[in-house]
Amino acid sequence: MPSAPENADGERDLGALLVRRGGEKYGFCRGKFLLDAPAGCDVIACSALCEADRFNSIIDRYGAAFLPADRRAIVSLWTLYYFSTLTINTALAWLELRRVLPVSLNEISLCLDRETATPVSFLLPDLGQVRELDIHAAMTPLVRQHIAPLTDAISDHAHLSAKLLWGNAAGYLDWIVDETGRQSAPALAEEGAPLFSDPVFPDGEKNPLCGTLRSMTDESGLQFKRRKVCCLRYCLPDIGGCGLTCPLPQGRQQA
Repeated sequence: MPSAPENADGERDLGALLVRRGGEKYGFCRGKFLLDAPAGCDVIACSALCEADRFNSIIDRYGAAFLPADRRAIVSLWTLYYFSTLTINTALAWLELRRVLPVSLNEISLCLDRETATPVSFLLPDLGQVRELDIHAAMTPLVRQHIAPLTDAISDHAHLSAKLLWGNAAGYLDWIVDETGRQSAPALAEEGAPLFSDPVFPDGEKNPLCGTLRSMTDESGLQFKRRKVCCLRYCLPDIGGCGLTCPLPQGRQQA
């Protein structure tokens, strides 16, 4: 299919395209993937997060509100904000719009709240191209060219398990794939399923998303997904755990 216009018919916010497609169920995507930096934010190239000094200076600012909590838990919570915005919007762009976005680590920038250093949104060079690909090819810029190198770098910076970080990314990506199936069309969830069910990518490389979550059913018959590795958020004051999602009993207590 032909490439889409760089500015997507004048839109400069991916959320506006998603709302045009699916209505206000995607209203939460407004202001998350932008072509113009929002007010009140500091902008940093995502690739700069691979530099230990730059990354740690951001975490120092973000973590001040949680001290003296475990720094690993602070880093993990920060990445939950980061990966939720990154994965949800990238996946929706392809599942709903068939747009493959330029979201590799070297292509986009992060917009941070100037006061708290919380990830707010991402700045893209354009809103991608309309293409028909399989899910692995469509998500290569996200999974293999962004999440993979970034998790390696953060793991080194923070002495944090790479499997934990992959779990942080997988939780939101899996959720939005399932949610799109429920809210829009079951076929879309079926298209996205190989991201988690295929143990290797088409080129034979190991797929780190596979095995991060497992389907379970509680005694009442409720079906849910449980992480393989805890995200540690329960260690932070006033944050609480993740409920049934957490693999640790102490992490299932919600604030």
